[in-house]
Amino acid sequence: MEPISSNYFGLSEEFSTPEKSKVAIVPVPYEATTSYGKGTKNGPTAILEASQQVELFDDELWIEPHKIGIQTVLPVEMAPVTAETESPFHELRDAVRPIIEFGKFPVIVGGEHSLSLGSVAACADRYPDLSILQIDAHADCRDSYEGNPYSHASVSYHIYKGLPNPLITQVGIRNISAGEIQWLEEEKPRINIFWARNQDRWNFNEIISTLSDNVYLTIDLDGLDSGIMPSTGTPEPGGMSWYQLTDLIKLLCVKRNVVAADIVELAPIKGLHAPDFLAAKLMYKLIGYKFALELGVSKRYL
Repeated sequence: MEPISSNYFGLSEEFSTPEKSKVAIVPVPYEATTSYGKGTKNGPTAILEASQQVELFDDELWIEPHKIGIQTVLPVEMAPVTAETESPFHELRDAVRPIIEFGKFPVIVGGEHSLSLGSVAACADRYPDLSILQIDAHADCRDSYEGNPYSHASVSYHIYKGLPNPLITQVGIRNISAGEIQWLEEEKPRINIFWARNQDRWNFNEIISTLSDNVYLTIDLDGLDSGIMPSTGTPEPGGMSWYQLTDLIKLLCVKRNVVAADIVELAPIKGLHAPDFLAAKLMYKLIGYKFALELGVSKRYL
């Protein structure tokens, strides 16, 4: 089925041209290393189609976030990245860099999680103090997986190694290997883990205090509980709720400069629309939080 509109949220030209937009949505239908369920290459299109049904008035912020201007750029196509690839994910890095240089907010829609390496690299070029807030069920701190250092299971390890001043905070983790634990205990990297099993004791201010001023937000949708987000390749029980995640993002946008974000690992299930819609609405909520003050929301509502 063809998408209803080529623009996310079905926006008219008035709110979606490059000249009038402060947000650029970058679809990346990349899938090369998924290790259980498949289908992340279909995520961007499923979110595009679901986004047509998202109500444009936000009843929490009492604004219409799309009025900030939301441009949909052409999908970034990439060949499978392997250990022999000379410049991994350079296509995405090259696509995101000018968006940042023009002062826009890029939202990358995946696709598998490994693609974050490209968009994070573009942001790190501009922001030397860049830190990462990672919403995820998995630590993704293997140096390689199934012989590929650029696997979705290794993305956090290689992001950490590639940052000028590496700092990652992970929230929702509930799956980690013995090898990753060994590396964390021996290396003692600046990686803060907020385990899902302790979520009743999380303090969002404490979580955000671990981050630098400029933050890249990466949302692996399996960070959410599998009861509301079954459409991922590696679903895990015991994850975050919708309001936990949106409250954390809201506070992050108030306390820090979120320079870019991605939403990855949606593997659509035919006939099951709720997870696709969740991902689309999550993206719209993120845009609303990012630009709330600019759109006239009083800080007391945040």
